[in-house]
Amino acid sequence: MRKRCGDRLPTFSAEEKELIKGTSEFFGLNHYSTAYVAAPKGKAQTLSMWGNVQAGGYFDDQEVELIDDPRWGRSDMDWGVVPWGIKHMCEYIQREYNPQGGILVTENGCAVPDDDVTVAQNDNFRVEFYQGYIAQLHKAIQCGADVRAYFAWSLLDNFEWALGYSKRFGLVHVDYKTQKRTPKKSAYVMSEICRTNVLHLPKRVLEASNFVMIEDGAGRKTTKDAPPSQKQQEMADISPRSVGGLGA
Repeated sequence: MRKRCGDRLPTFSAEEKELIKGTSEFFGLNHYSTAYVAAPKGKAQTLSMWGNVQAGGYFDDQEVELIDDPRWGRSDMDWGVVPWGIKHMCEYIQREYNPQGGILVTENGCAVPDDDVTVAQNDNFRVEFYQGYIAQLHKAIQCGADVRAYFAWSLLDNFEWALGYSKRFGLVHVDYKTQKRTPKKSAYVMSEICRTNVLHLPKRVLEASNFVMIEDGAGRKTTKDAPPSQKQQEMADISPRSVGGLGA
């Protein structure tokens, strides 16, 4: 980071370093998806949701190509569903930072195309998303990650930044015209987990949540706020090369 960012990084005096040392109360993690990373061919580029090339600062500093396994499920944001990523991420945070206040997963969830309230009441895709991710979070705890809290994103369907009301993350369906709230199937599943402190899930969902290495030569570009047209481009032209895992 120091090499890439240079004098753009903030500096702290010895007094300021002493003042802030040890003041973090917990490690807050917002986690939605995972990708493999590889050295790019030429200059790495990403597109905004409007199709513009993003450049400068954060985008240039990454200098990596993000790659998804085409076998992964896709949310309505076109983000990969990769439950094992949250396990790897929490274990990494614990190993690298050992946060004294533990790890709080402050956001985790997925968008599903459930505008229709009848469809929303049977949001099985979202149910299995939470089952897989919570199962892997439990495995991370068993492996020593000090995870102390988990927050599903989100309680209600809401206004999703530049995408407005077009994407629904909620456990509860909101009719935006009448403001009527209707619990989805995922709301009842999460309620039961909270009430009993027990996760029940099908064996196939648990097995599908485990890590499986991407096949050599396979891959598709990771969607990061890409315009809808990009969702049709499933496969990226990626030659076999060394890749590493990344959770986000």
